[in-house]
Amino acid sequence: MDRTINITEPYTPDYFNQEIEGLARAIGMDSHKIKQVHMFGEITKGACSMFGIWNEALASGEGLLQGRTLDWDMNGPFRDFPHITVYHPSEGWGNDFINLGWPGWIGSLTGMNDQLMGISEIGASYADHTFGRESRHGIPFTYLLRDILQWDKSLDDTKMRVKTADRTCNLILGVGDGKINEMNSIRYSYSAADFFDDKTLEPGPWCIEEVQPCDWMPLIENVVYHGMDWNCPTYTRRLSEEINKKWGNITPENAISDIIARTCTGDVHNAVYDLTKNDFYFAVASPHGADSGTKQAYKNSYYKLDADKLFAEERPQL
Repeated sequence: MDRTINITEPYTPDYFNQEIEGLARAIGMDSHKIKQVHMFGEITKGACSMFGIWNEALASGEGLLQGRTLDWDMNGPFRDFPHITVYHPSEGWGNDFINLGWPGWIGSLTGMNDQLMGISEIGASYADHTFGRESRHGIPFTYLLRDILQWDKSLDDTKMRVKTADRTCNLILGVGDGKINEMNSIRYSYSAADFFDDKTLEPGPWCIEEVQPCDWMPLIENVVYHGMDWNCPTYTRRLSEEINKKWGNITPENAISDIIARTCTGDVHNAVYDLTKNDFYFAVASPHGADSGTKQAYKNSYYKLDADKLFAEERPQL
């Protein structure tokens, strides 16, 4: 953890350190310990899934629905302390945004902002050679995702941010923009920053190595999706099957009850962003000691937040 803190420090915007220092003083904790917690994601990345579904694939015929499931550590404390933070930055400090994480967590893995944009992320443990090199020398990806929520106003902004960033480890990122009803997934590493839509999705039906034949990731019109990893035929195929079953009739409700739940993805937490109506749906894992049959987030009830109302709250005054 300490080595990762040291080598990412030159690439970390100072406002992250300022926020951590303020948090540390408020709760009486060593700021270094808080920084260590924020490096956990950079080191482990997690196995997760994502999708973006828009226009004719939806029951409404128009709009954008984005999903993000987090499959991560279920043995540690994360499942016991879920937390929603709604940021209302001071003037000149970016967008209002919702951050789903844990108390004291200032990076981002899951969230949406007041520009009708949402984020998704998957660790690419089974990446192919197209990812090129990894590095530890760069901005921690949870900080980059937070910057997307806080600063970016369009998918084009995010493309510029990602392509020019000092990138680190192998990931698949997802960014949706409800203003244009489009989501792209991103092959992300030190060497790569490649954006994909529903026509160019990789590894796709033309996967070039690892798992042959390439019949486990068909292209689906108006859909971008990844199941658990870059090369993960079992989950990716199942996710595609569930999406195809509902194609043309997809809603937030059946994305939750059928697509996510039947794919069995998202044990720590899940989120579905309706980036047309600006609604934020999420579920969290049951805490330790709960009925083992409902411990995963995808088996639990979802909460629905009206993001318009949350963003309309007056900014706190000091």
